[in-house]
Amino acid sequence: MPVTRRSSVEVGSNIELKKLSHTNDNQDVTSSAVSAVSEVIDTISSAAPSVDNSKTKLKLSIPFKSSWLMWWNSEEWWSCWIGLIFFGCIASAVKHDIPQPEFLPWETNPFHTFGTTGNFGLFVIFAAMVILLWIAMAATRAPNYKRFPIGFVCVFMIALISKMLASNVVLKKGSVGDSIWAIILGCFIRNVMSFVTKSSILAPWLKVAQQTELYIAISLVLLCIDISVLRPLAPRALFVSWIDTPTLFIVVAYFGWKVLKIDTQTAIIMSGATFICGSSAAIALGASMGVPHKTEMPIAIISIFTIPSIIALPYVAKRMALSATVSGAWFGGCVDSTGAVIAAASIYGDHDAINTSAIVKMMQNVLIGPLSVIMAWAWSRYELQAAYKREEELINRNENLDDAVVQEQVLDDTAGEDSNTPSVKHPRNIHAPSKPKEKAYILLWKRFPKFVIGFIITAVLFNTTISDDAETRTLVNDFCFYVSEWFSTLSFVSIGMGLQLSDIKQNIRSLGKLVTLYIVAQMVDIIVTCVLAWTAFTYL
Repeated sequence: MPVTRRSSVEVGSNIELKKLSHTNDNQDVTSSAVSAVSEVIDTISSAAPSVDNSKTKLKLSIPFKSSWLMWWNSEEWWSCWIGLIFFGCIASAVKHDIPQPEFLPWETNPFHTFGTTGNFGLFVIFAAMVILLWIAMAATRAPNYKRFPIGFVCVFMIALISKMLASNVVLKKGSVGDSIWAIILGCFIRNVMSFVTKSSILAPWLKVAQQTELYIAISLVLLCIDISVLRPLAPRALFVSWIDTPTLFIVVAYFGWKVLKIDTQTAIIMSGATFICGSSAAIALGASMGVPHKTEMPIAIISIFTIPSIIALPYVAKRMALSATVSGAWFGGCVDSTGAVIAAASIYGDHDAINTSAIVKMMQNVLIGPLSVIMAWAWSRYELQAAYKREEELINRNENLDDAVVQEQVLDDTAGEDSNTPSVKHPRNIHAPSKPKEKAYILLWKRFPKFVIGFIITAVLFNTTISDDAETRTLVNDFCFYVSEWFSTLSFVSIGMGLQLSDIKQNIRSLGKLVTLYIVAQMVDIIVTCVLAWTAFTYL
């Protein structure tokens, strides 16, 4: 029989335990517990006789904490870096007369949409997207980041097909844009894969490419605001886009929370997306409150229900005999996204309407930054106050419990004096209020959407570094908007991939509440904005 060799640590442990077991023979429970522990140690020692505890090193997995010097290496900041890199490349491309890609209208052959030489640039844009996004995924150590290129190819192809379908002449007249197709196709792919694999979980290689917040944040960084274009109509556009928006945003969010019983965060996201700029505002507000996962359903609802507004508003404006500028301001103030605004103004069929609608919508887009900051500040204060309130409730509950324990102790002591039985003393359990883990301004900075900084930097660079030549500025602005729309379409594909039909069926009541809130908000927005647009562009 082989001799079992034990380390000195194990032998010492057994000796101490045996000494302990013999010190109090009257306590059977303690001695039995000690002997049980001794048997466990003996079993472990005999099972692994060759282990030398004096030489064995324990490997502890300590969570990695990035240095403050790596502040720039986060998903939020990477949206700024990627957007600024694209802006620099676009400015250089325009300077060297490189044409912008364009999807041409087609009727029967969808490949006719690529009938311009500028569309060769799609290969360059695709390669730049893959490389920069993959670097961002690797730098932030996203789960399964090594598979990102495979998943991104799938997402990009769905976005490409969506843009091709949106370029069809018939579909374009019906205002069925690429955002609708992206959501539909993304949802179709998700649910087909779930049916085939019998799993509701998205495949890891595709999940890593479902970066909704990152895509939409990059698209916002590339929204160049041209001050020279805004200046002539700025006062009136400001009147239309800023007077009613903050007030209606608060009122409708409160209505959704109080009347429709929608949770506060979702009501705020839906209200902001309706009154400001659709998906862009939804993502910004979701990031400000730390709930980006609650933006998918509001964005999907807005994207689908925007179509009736795009089609109906131009005809209503003509029946009301509104001027082109009033109509354009109306579209810009109440239609959700920038692309949808341009589509509605194009259906109206007047160049002044298109320009006015674009300017009003750009002025409204500027609200995204201040509103995100205010919401991040307000929500961080709300969370801190809620934390203090919960702490006070916990203290009061503990004090009430301690009072009951003290009364019970008094009764036990009285009974103990009569029966000569020892009583157990219960120390009072008084908890001092714990300080919040983070200061308010630190929480505000963490919740602050960093793409707002990129948005501001891009606007400053555009207005200070780009030539004063109107044609050059227009080319750069249009090219940036084109790439921005690409990232926006990628985000819509990701939103579609997040829509599981089985989950929607289970939450049909919540979906109905969100649709009701959107319809109420949109009707109020249409009426109020029409009055403001008519007042501003008629009397101011």
